[in-house]
Order: sequence, then structure tokens, then C-alpha cells
Amino acid sequence: MSKNKLMRKRTGMTGLETAIILVAFVITAAAFAFVVLNMGFLTAEKAQSVISSGMSEASSALLVDSGVIGEFNQTGGDQADIDLTKLAFYIKLSQGHEPIDLDDSKLVATYTNARCHGEIYDTNGTCMTITGVNDDGDSLCETGEKFKVSIDFSELLYDSMVDPAPGSQDDVYAHPYEEFRVELRPSAGAVLTIERQLPAVYSTIMTLE
Repeated sequence: MSKNKLMRKRTGMTGLETAIILVAFVITAAAFAFVVLNMGFLTAEKAQSVISSGMSEASSALLVDSGVIGEFNQTGGDQADIDLTKLAFYIKLSQGHEPIDLDDSKLVATYTNARCHGEIYDTNGTCMTITGVNDDGDSLCETGEKFKVSIDFSELLYDSMVDPAPGSQDDVYAHPYEEFRVELRPSAGAVLTIERQLPAVYSTIMTLE
């Protein structure tokens, strides 16, 4: 074999080897790029899921559907002697939220005034009750359904159901010009807070703005 033919053969082999190595690099780079892109998509989906979950937790799953109605023991005499004895309002599910279980084993409700704080939703069903208005008969608050929440503060006993224990049952009630707060804490979503300052009372039934 002549020297020129040998050189051409070696040159051909070198070019083929280079091509094989180049193809291998391209395949490896493509595989690596696929892995990186796939991880990026998974990370983006995870981030979107976390953001969606965070927004869901940050927004209240329950909404007050109408005004808050207060019932008072009297209208005459000194305003300081007037007690907020009952409260009623309607709730519904917020747009885009999953159904919320309103059973007393899943929902926590609390009441706070200037003197005491206590849970008002428990198994005895006397202090706070939740009644379906246009529901399907179960305890789930679903899209399009409405429930009535009724609270009887006379059932919130001052000596055993609030903390700190005030001096009398009268201290459990909110009075005109005082603030009170009712919170409903569902198993998912933010707390629904109803906070009002009582105005001067001129009727036994009033809408509390």
C-alpha cells in the first residue's frame, strides 16, 4: 500500500471518529437538555400548586351572605344595661373553594368581647347552631348553598365556658359602644371574622353594620 493511500485511509478514519464523537455529544446534550426541561416543568408545576394552595389558605372559604342581625334584651333605660343576647347571619361558600364541613367536629367558632373569650360551637348545640336554608341535607357547605348561623349568648355560661371567668353573666354580653368579634375557623381556608362595634340601641332587633 502506498504512503498516500495510507494517509487518506487514516484521514478518513479520523473524520469518522470525529463524527461519531460529535454525534455522541449531541445525543448526550439533547438528553441532558430534556432532563433539565423536564425538571423545570416539574418545578413550575410544583410552584404553581404551592401558590394555588397558599392563595386558597389565605382567602376565606366562607362568606357572610347578608347582614348581621343582633337581638337585644331591652331598649329603654341606660345604654350600659342593654345586652346583645343573640346574633344571626347567613354564610355561603366562597367562589372557587372546595366544600366546607360545618359539623362541630370540623368547624371551630369563637366569641370575644372586651372582657372574655370562649368557644361557642360544641356538641351541646345550644350556644351556636348552624341550619341549612337551601342545602341538600348534609353538613357540607357547597356551591349555591346557604346556611343560617344563630348564636345565643345566654347559653355561653360565664363561670365555665369563657376565659377569664368574668364576675357575672352580664359581662359575657356585648353592650352599646363596645366591640365584639365572632370567628369561624374551617378546616381549610382563612378564618371568617365578623367584627362589629355596637351602636346606640333603639330597637330590640337591629342590623349591625
